[in-house]
Amino acid sequence: MDYKKIIVQWKEVSIPNALHRNIKINLNTDFISTITGPRRSGKTYLCFYLIKKLLKNVSKENILYINFEDEKLLESNASDIDSLLNTYYELSDVNSKQKFYLFLDEIQVVKNWDVWIRRIHETKKNIKLILTGSSSKLLSKEISTKLRGRAINIEILPLSFKEILDWKHVSYNIKTIEHSKDRFKIKKLFTNYLANGGYPAIILNAEQKNTILQNYYESVIFKDIVERYHIKEVKKLKIIAMLLFESLSKNISYNKIANKLKSLGFDVSKNTIINYISYFEDAYLFFQNLKYEYSLTKQIGAIKKIYCIDNGLVNAVSFKFSDDVGRAFENIVYIELKRRKKEVYYCKSKYECDFIINEKNKIVNAVQVCYKPYDKKTRERELNGLLEAMNKFKLKKGLIITENESRIEKLDRKEITYTPLWKWLLE
Repeated sequence: MDYKKIIVQWKEVSIPNALHRNIKINLNTDFISTITGPRRSGKTYLCFYLIKKLLKNVSKENILYINFEDEKLLESNASDIDSLLNTYYELSDVNSKQKFYLFLDEIQVVKNWDVWIRRIHETKKNIKLILTGSSSKLLSKEISTKLRGRAINIEILPLSFKEILDWKHVSYNIKTIEHSKDRFKIKKLFTNYLANGGYPAIILNAEQKNTILQNYYESVIFKDIVERYHIKEVKKLKIIAMLLFESLSKNISYNKIANKLKSLGFDVSKNTIINYISYFEDAYLFFQNLKYEYSLTKQIGAIKKIYCIDNGLVNAVSFKFSDDVGRAFENIVYIELKRRKKEVYYCKSKYECDFIINEKNKIVNAVQVCYKPYDKKTRERELNGLLEAMNKFKLKKGLIITENESRIEKLDRKEITYTPLWKWLLE
């Protein structure tokens, strides 16, 4: 391996411009910083963004970025990282009085990487380590195991609506936005976001969105799941994925999926379905939202609701989703709550409330998603579900997310806020 060639390549490279992400990463801690998330969500460009920020106060000589998916670094092991680092010190004027920032992109491909990282972290206090890992090889739960409390993980998802407005250079005042002329431009961008999602490449290559997203989906299936978990019956896996796409924001049960597969001529056990769905979750494709129960056993055994990482991905793969705006609304709300690090459940007794939020073992908020709460029957159903959850958890305030309605309603000494989804996403 030609270490000098790799190092000179970095020293001569022009760092690509990377657009701002609303992600806070503190590089001044003593912890290792790790970045994980779905493929193509922007982990590498987040590294470039961080490097650009560092360059305002730190010499480039004190920054080294290595991408281990570079073909010149195939089959790397821990000793190769040592050699690369030593070669860099030989060829550079590193300021020993400053921190040295070492970015290791796709670290999971390096054999025994975790042993090397732990040693450097313990013995080289002047080196700040920033690692990224693809979901196909390095899960956040594996980081906690391999690095044993030494790392703070940052999860990066596709772009939020707020980030898209940043990228489009659209400014707004959240206090006056509903009455501003800017709202028309913002609502137009929201309509596009609702259908096409937030993968960075789509924002920059809108005309190729279906091809790009279908390729992402195939990569998730084959690289993140089939290869990682050695799946032999790929057809069954893909049929389960299509059934989940059709079930987005709906209640699912493992038995129902098993029976549906049986009717299609596939004999798949309930345990296999449970395993496959957990693989989808590990790969950031689907997520299960659990019913809130005081008993953990009941919670695990209850019917779940299913959501997908990105509306654009759903529309590129599943044709039935594009016409159901209400389900698209609910999917966006779930992913946004996940982005905001909320511990989310759904609540169901006589009626159903889409989302309740738990903080420190206490339910602090109830959220209902209702695309068009205009007809009497729909309004009553959604209100009953929200009020039932509010009464159960003694909440004085609740939220209904709508298409356009914006107002506050007082009911039984409770305050119900109606707000448009596009505005809620910017709050």
